[in-house]
Amino acid sequence: MKCGICKADMEEKNVTYTEDFGEGLVVIRYVPAHVCTECGNTWYSLTIAAQLEKMVDRFASAAGAEVSVISYTKSVA
Repeated sequence: MKCGICKADMEEKNVTYTEDFGEGLVVIRYVPAHVCTECGNTWYSLTIAAQLEKMVDRFASAAGAEVSVISYTKSVA
C-alpha cells in the first residue's frame, strides 16, 4: 500500500488514537492502522474507523470522565 500524501510505502502497525471532544479526551490504544514510513500519515480501514467512532461515542458520554483510556483489542474482542 502506498501513502496517499507522499506515495511512500505504508506499514501495518498498532497506534494510539485520540479524540478531544471538548469536555474530555478519549484515548484508544493498540488500534490497527497503516502508517507511512516517510511522512507518518495514518490511515484506518473503513471498518476500523466505524468501530473507533462507536467507541468514542460510547466513552465520550460517560458521566464525569474527563479522560477515558481504552484498549482497542479488548473492546472489539
